[in-house]
Amino acid sequence: MPVLIVFYLLAIGAVTLLAQMILPATFPILSTVGLDSALIPLIVIYASLELGDERAPILAGILGVLLDLTSSHRLGTSVLVLVSLSALIATQAEKPESHTWPFRLIFVLVGTFAFFLLNYILILAETARWYWPLAVWSKITFASLLNLLLCPIFFYLIGLPPRLCGWKPGYESQERFYARR
Repeated sequence: MPVLIVFYLLAIGAVTLLAQMILPATFPILSTVGLDSALIPLIVIYASLELGDERAPILAGILGVLLDLTSSHRLGTSVLVLVSLSALIATQAEKPESHTWPFRLIFVLVGTFAFFLLNYILILAETARWYWPLAVWSKITFASLLNLLLCPIFFYLIGLPPRLCGWKPGYESQERFYARR
């Protein structure tokens, strides 16, 4: 089951990537608000919180390669940012307070904002131009807020099939010593 959850999340990431390619072409307003690449960081954050081990950065790397292959900028920027974001969140996933909803929402908001900001900084460094238009800031902000709004529904829908099949995240299967008396 531990390997199946990674393949499940990879399939969800591939379907999400296809949706991110099709939907903004059909509805241009979605590209304006940042939906063209906002859902992949959400899957990476979910995987980092639920898996909480080395599988999450590996999944983030694979999804980053797929995201880079579909984008117009150079290969490797999304991989670097997503793997580092996943590794940072996975180190915090062992703490019990990181699985409460306020902390999850903070992880989603800050993680999405950091993903877009670092990705844009790396693109600017590659092209050697340092121009920060207001449209970039608004797209980063809208994408972060969009992920914040979609997070509870998205996390519930992604987590429902594995939980119905009997899978439990690592933090739920650990025995708590303070609860035993």
